[in-house]
Parts: sequence; C-alpha cells; structure tokens
Amino acid sequence: MRRFFVIAIAAVGLSLTAGAQDMYYAEMLSRNHYYGTARSMGLGNAMTALGGDLGSVTINPAGSAVSPYSQFTITPGLLFSSTGASYAPDGSENFGSPLKTDHTKFNMPNIGLSFTYFNGPASWVKSVSMGFVANTTNSYLNYTTGQGSNSSTSFLGSLASGARGLDYNSLPRDLHAAYNANQFGEYGPVGSNIYVGSNERLDPSEAYHYVPGALSQRAVYNTFGTKTDMAFNLAFNVQDVFYFGFNIGLPMIKYRRSETFGEAAQQPELFPTTFFVSDTQTETTNYVSSTNTYALNTDANGVYAKFGFIALPTDHLRIGAAIQTPTKFAVSERWAYSASSQYENSKFDGNSTSTVGEANYYLRTPYVVNAGIAYTLPGVGLFSIDYELTDYSVMKYSDAGDHFYDDSWASVNMVNRTFCGSSHSVRMGVEVKPLPFISLRAGYSLTTDPEKYWTDEKGNRVTAETVEFLGNSEAFKQQLISSRHFDNLTHGVSLGAGYSSPGSFFADFAVRMTSYPVSYYAPYYYGAYDAKDKNGVSLNIGAPLERLDKKMFDVLLTLGWRF
Repeated sequence: MRRFFVIAIAAVGLSLTAGAQDMYYAEMLSRNHYYGTARSMGLGNAMTALGGDLGSVTINPAGSAVSPYSQFTITPGLLFSSTGASYAPDGSENFGSPLKTDHTKFNMPNIGLSFTYFNGPASWVKSVSMGFVANTTNSYLNYTTGQGSNSSTSFLGSLASGARGLDYNSLPRDLHAAYNANQFGEYGPVGSNIYVGSNERLDPSEAYHYVPGALSQRAVYNTFGTKTDMAFNLAFNVQDVFYFGFNIGLPMIKYRRSETFGEAAQQPELFPTTFFVSDTQTETTNYVSSTNTYALNTDANGVYAKFGFIALPTDHLRIGAAIQTPTKFAVSERWAYSASSQYENSKFDGNSTSTVGEANYYLRTPYVVNAGIAYTLPGVGLFSIDYELTDYSVMKYSDAGDHFYDDSWASVNMVNRTFCGSSHSVRMGVEVKPLPFISLRAGYSLTTDPEKYWTDEKGNRVTAETVEFLGNSEAFKQQLISSRHFDNLTHGVSLGAGYSSPGSFFADFAVRMTSYPVSYYAPYYYGAYDAKDKNGVSLNIGAPLERLDKKMFDVLLTLGWRF
C-alpha cells in the first residue's frame, strides 16, 4: 500500500523553512479538476471535440466557434466535501474507526460571455468568436478530523524533540510560539538546550522523559479555495468543417489551509509540571490540555497560452486537440503559528502567536495536451471521449528575485524531475435527447497519479519523501535503477439534464461524485522521536498517522441566454 505523506512533508517544510514548497505542493497547485458549466460537467468534461459550450473553452479554445450564436452563461454551484479520518496513535496501519467530516461551500464555477460575428458569404472564415470565460479548474475543499487516545507520544514531546540543540533565539516560528505558551521547557544545566514537553515526565535522574498517562488527541486539517482560469478567447469557424481558437489564460489560485492539533490529559494528576516562579523557587501544577494551530494563506496569479482545433471529417464524426503551454505563477504565501496551554492552576496558562512568515517565488506548472473524438447524431444524441496528458516533471520553482549564481531551488526541482512524471486522464460523456428540448447526460473520468517511485541498486524502494527527509542529495539520483508510477486513481461520475427553450434561454443541471485515492496525514510537525516508557525502554513506535478517505460531490445549475 502506498504511504502518501504529502501533508506530513508539507508540515515539516513549513516548520523548518519558508512555506510549503515541495514536489507535492507544486503538484497540488498544478492539478486540474475541471468544472465549467453544468453541461460540460454532466458530460464528464469530455469536450475537446465537441465545443459549443462555454464550459469547454478552457479545455479547447476552438469550442466557442462551434456555436452559431453569441451567448452568456452563469453557473452557481454547491460543493460537498466528505472525508473519513481513521487514527492510528502509534503510526502503524492499525487504524481505529473512521470519523466522518462533511463540509459544504457555495461556488461559482463558470461565468462566460462570447460574441459571434458573421462574415460575408465570400469569406472562407464563416464567423469569428470573441469572449471571456472564467471556469473553475480545481477546488481545494477538504475538512478532516481524526482523534484517538495515545499513551506513548505527545505533540508537545515532538516539539521539544525538534527544539533540541537550539537556543531560545534560534527557535523557528512554531517552536517559538509553543515555548512562549508554556508547552515545553529546558531541563538540565542552563544553556544545555535540552527540552521536555509539559505533558511529559522526567525520570529521577533526568536521563529521559516519557508520557505518564493517556492523552486524548484530536487533529483537524482543513483546506479550502479554488483555482480559476480566466480565459480571453478568440476562435474562428472555417466553413462549418474546421474550427480553431486561441486563449490567453490568467489562472488565479486562492488556497487556505489550517491545521489544529489538540491533546488533553485523561487524568491530569498523572501529568505534574514544574514551573520556576523565581530563580530559586518552583511550583508544580497539573497539565490539562494544549492546542497548536498552523495557518497558511497562498495566493497565486499566472499566465499561459493555449491553442486548439476541432475538425469534422464527416457530418457526424468530430476530432479535436489542444495544447497549453506551461503556466508561470507568481506565488505569495503568508503563514503563522499559534499555541495555547491550560493547567489546573490557571496562572500558568499560556497563549502565544508567532510572527507572520512570508514567501514570494515563481512556480512553473506543466504543459497540458488534450485530444478528443466525438460522434453526434443531431436531434438524437452524442458520444464523446477525451484523453489528456499532463507532464508534471517540468514543474520548477524559482526565486522572485534575480539570483543568477545561486539556485536555491536546485534540490526540490531535482525531486520534481525525478519523482514526477506524466499523468493521464480519460473522460467520457454521452447525451441523449428524448424530446427535442430535453437532454439527458452522463459522464465518467479517470486520472492517474503522476508520482513515481524508484528501486535502488539493492532493490529498496525510494520515494520523494525519502529523499526530502534525507537532504535531496544528487547521490540518491545516481543510485536509482528503475521507476514505476504509483497505481492510485481518481474517479469521477456525473449525471445531468438540460432544457433548451424555443427562444434564447437554456438551462442545465448536473451532479458529480469524485472519489480520491486514500491518503495519509502525519500531524506531528517533527515526526517520531525516541519515545520511551517510564522505565526508559525505547518503544520503537512512530508518531500518529491518519488514513483519509475523501469524496467530493458537486451540484451545478447553469443559466444561459443566446443572442
């Protein structure tokens, strides 16, 4: 089974460096999961060879020229995220019962306007279409909550382990906030920079520390936001047998992430914590609970170009293709940490918020190739199938400034090239017309995982997270022998219906369910540490791990007018 540590690696990277800039983060920002209009979504977005719908324009720019009229569409929608989180306190795959978290958001995945101008009968270009379309190309909605009981490790213990060897002024933002909130403290000689979590205990000789009782732990991981492509479109109709078009795309990304980890002593009397109230006097109280929160805001604006065509070799057969250049995003990030702790004696309670971290950089995302074929029977129905290729190996980070002699992104870009490859998508759609003014639709999509793993000269599996944690050394690349893609698949199933009035008005409705591969979330910022029991014996266990099973449900209603 694949251990998918996207979230874990991002959390570690954010604690120790600036932002979430790793391979998984670049992949997440790059990925397309098309929305568009209710008609295009109801057909599984198998629109490359069809066109005629403003939801198809971001897939194939030639699509707007297929319509023999100008049109305006607006598409409100609802998103339902449903995720089951199963918690394993010891990091094994012995997960508890899943806790389901549902969340709903209103969205506007499509708004578009196109104008069609007809030329004279002598012109080989029958008509020209110009327009503007804003189509959502991904949603980041995901709310999860996992919880369990842990008697072996603690989040505060992981923070203390991460701070080991650092003096107060050298602590990164997350540890600085935790220290100021009385979540861990130094023990041993002054200046030893050895720390212990406030819900751990020291043995009498101060040789080791351990968790003295059961902690109720709760990990909340929430994301939301969208990627929306604003496309300025120009397309041409050549005698109703060939259509071609161009887009200048201006995608915008708004991504928000919040991670909150809370733990509470089930028996506070087992968790005594000693505070210095003066240079020589101490006071002991019992630990009750603590909470740590990390918040990330990411905003990005990009630009790309796209060209596409649709050809009709026969009256009923249609073929289409499009190619999109890599997108260059200017990315801006802001993040901060907050921490709080509660004790039986409230005068030792602590609250702290870190300073705000900021990062600005560029990200180049993959090029995209679309191809499609469709068969239509006017007044009866149609069938369409699309193939899409996205090459994630070309993802590249670069500095916002001009650093010619210092490539600060060499390591992570090496990981991108080595451990990411091509993702393949197949989309299919069918439409039937039981009545001239009614259409019924169904669609299906399947997308493969772009991530690869390698085997080394000893036959061991090497993954991106292995290299991330071991320093991104080029030496790893020299030891890699052969690669294979992970077999994770994302599936989408959609149903829809449409009404077309004798006048200008039309309306479409669609629902879609997307099923994502199982993923894993490791909520401790600093992973596992050498956890010991009260006798000082190493437990040889990992930090908590969550198994996440996510589904997304979308409901769209498109209202449109022809003119």
